[in-house]
Amino acid sequence: MPFKNEDFLSVDKVFIRNFIIFMVILLACAGSLSVSLISGDRDLEKTDKILLHAHDVIAEAEQLSTMVEGMLASQRGYILSGEDHFLQEYEYKKGLVSNHIAMLSELMADNPSQQSRLDEIRNYFTDFSKELENRAEVIRPATNSILLKNVENIDNLRNNIIRINKTILDEEYTFLNRRFNELDHQKTRYLNTLLISVVIGTVLLLIFNGFLLHAQRKRTRAEASLKDSEERFVLAVEGTEDGIFDWNLRTNEIFYSGRFFSMLGYERPAGIGKLEDAFELVHPDDHDAVKEYVDKYLDGELSEYHQEFRMKHQSGRWVWIQSRAKALFDRNGKAIRMVGAHTDITHTVKTKERLEAEKHAAQEANQAKSEFLAHMSHEIRTPLTTINGIAEILERQCDTLTEKQAKLVHTLLSSASSLKDLVNDILDFSKIESGELELDEEAFDLDGLFENVISMMALKASEKGISFVFDYKNLEGLTFYGDPKRIRQILVNLINNAIKFTDRGGVNIQSEIEERQGTEFLRIDVTDTGIGINSEDFDLVFERFKQADSSVSRKYGGTGLGLPISMNLARLMGGEIFLNSETGKGSTFTLLLPVRHSEKKVDRPHNTKELDKKLQDKIRSTLHKESKILMVEDYEGNIVVLGHILEEMGINYDVARTGLEAVNFWSENYYDMILMDVQMPEMDGFSATQEIRLKESQNKLPHTPVIGMTAHALMGDKDKCIEAGMDAYLPKPLVEADLKREILRFMEKKKAA
Repeated sequence: MPFKNEDFLSVDKVFIRNFIIFMVILLACAGSLSVSLISGDRDLEKTDKILLHAHDVIAEAEQLSTMVEGMLASQRGYILSGEDHFLQEYEYKKGLVSNHIAMLSELMADNPSQQSRLDEIRNYFTDFSKELENRAEVIRPATNSILLKNVENIDNLRNNIIRINKTILDEEYTFLNRRFNELDHQKTRYLNTLLISVVIGTVLLLIFNGFLLHAQRKRTRAEASLKDSEERFVLAVEGTEDGIFDWNLRTNEIFYSGRFFSMLGYERPAGIGKLEDAFELVHPDDHDAVKEYVDKYLDGELSEYHQEFRMKHQSGRWVWIQSRAKALFDRNGKAIRMVGAHTDITHTVKTKERLEAEKHAAQEANQAKSEFLAHMSHEIRTPLTTINGIAEILERQCDTLTEKQAKLVHTLLSSASSLKDLVNDILDFSKIESGELELDEEAFDLDGLFENVISMMALKASEKGISFVFDYKNLEGLTFYGDPKRIRQILVNLINNAIKFTDRGGVNIQSEIEERQGTEFLRIDVTDTGIGINSEDFDLVFERFKQADSSVSRKYGGTGLGLPISMNLARLMGGEIFLNSETGKGSTFTLLLPVRHSEKKVDRPHNTKELDKKLQDKIRSTLHKESKILMVEDYEGNIVVLGHILEEMGINYDVARTGLEAVNFWSENYYDMILMDVQMPEMDGFSATQEIRLKESQNKLPHTPVIGMTAHALMGDKDKCIEAGMDAYLPKPLVEADLKREILRFMEKKKAA
């Protein structure tokens, strides 16, 4: 692109600008000198006024002492002679003293210390006058004895007045001398300022001459390199992949680089053209938006110009263009020039569209996965509830079974528990990944939690023939606040993992409170003497569905979910899990959790059987002859298990296998509560509950507690139950103790009512 005349003039503008800056500096220095001189004159004038003021104060103060002595002399003459002209002279001098005090008060109004002294003089003068007048009331002519009356007191008052007045004079003289010294200093500074100003002026003139010489040389060099710069610019424009445009808004002419049209497939050399040359290629759907955007930018409504639109390629296809530009404005804010570039971003747009499509497909797949997971959760948990329930019932009756039968029941319960744990692990990991896992904070007894874990894990260790030690003596007697269920889950995973990979030696657990950076942490070290882990595989063991070695999975089994879930749970609680291990020598997993604790103890039952017995006894105490529960369940296995649990507690019940049947049963009978399954044919549990609540409201019937039971255990299922009008929610597989606690809670409310 060739340079124009204004480009050459830009160099002159730089020189002119620098010259103006120099002149401004010179004028500023001259102005500063003038201000300094005027300020010096004003300071001298001000000092003169201050000196005159000090002189007036001294004159008044000196006359004050003389007038006080004159008052005393006139009063003595009056007392000795009794002549009235002495009395008149006394009164006259007394008035003069008062005037001098008033004048001094006015002159020293801005000096608090002098005002304080003057107040003392005024007080002494008042007492002095009273003493003189009291003495003068004696019948005249006076005798020497009368004249000597109160002489000492009067002299003291006079001496005090003269003494304080002398202090005032001393301070004023000191002030006057200091001012004289300052006046000398000001005169010296005044002369120095003049001398410095002359020096600065001379230096500035020398600098100005040097600047002119430098400017001339710079202009010469600029003119010499101008042609080279133009050639480089032309090469840069031709070499770039962007299409360059330079729009002169005064003439409405635009310079287009060769690339501007060649990237659209048109053979057109670089040169001057019109705005319409480019606008006629813009897609009809984008035309108005592009023009509006350009107008807004040139009108100053937008801070920058950057937009994307489509332009027509010679082949007929549409090319996505990214347009970027910068405008130049005159002093009035009117745009006079706009320079920018067009870039072909078709590939980027297509890639973005493909990614959006893939993202949408991934979201649909994730939704499908969630729906599948929810469905499979229901289908697995429903029969699992029956299996687990029957196993628990049989396990409580082991005393009546043979040893072989008891072993079969124990195996059945263990397998059901393992399957339940696997399903829970998969659901927990799904909740963690989607950010739906919630923590429940409550006060709990850590001793009890540890003992529960020990009762589970010690048996497993004993079956493998390895030692198992859990030391928590430093934490005995403390109540902690947190989510005990999730802490227990982490511990079970870590300890179970340690036992599984240890064939000789044992597992040792140490727990204590550790302070880090002012925060208390619960630290639990799980150390084993097992196979150990290579340091390169530390991160791998915390990844889902993975283990350090495929041979490990074949030999020891496992899903590879326990440690990833534990790590995620620890982080959700604000903690972390650290690993220290060496192949063949064992591993140590360290759990760190921030905790709050107190000395208060939480009551807990000694064992599960004791808890179950207490619950059953409490429930039986709330029952009466008419007590009855409506069980709404369509799966026969769950009907058998729930029926057995209710019969053990001595509770009568009816069974409804659909939501519609449940509404009809409820309409015809009175029930203390309803155990409502959620997913059923004809009418689900949500609709059935809503229908019951509607009829209660319309007919003003008493509220019947509804406990929801669902094999769906995903985030939001509990909220759906409550929103439908249910009073409580229990996930399947049902935990018998939880079911009994809910039954007891509503039975006690019923009994109290």
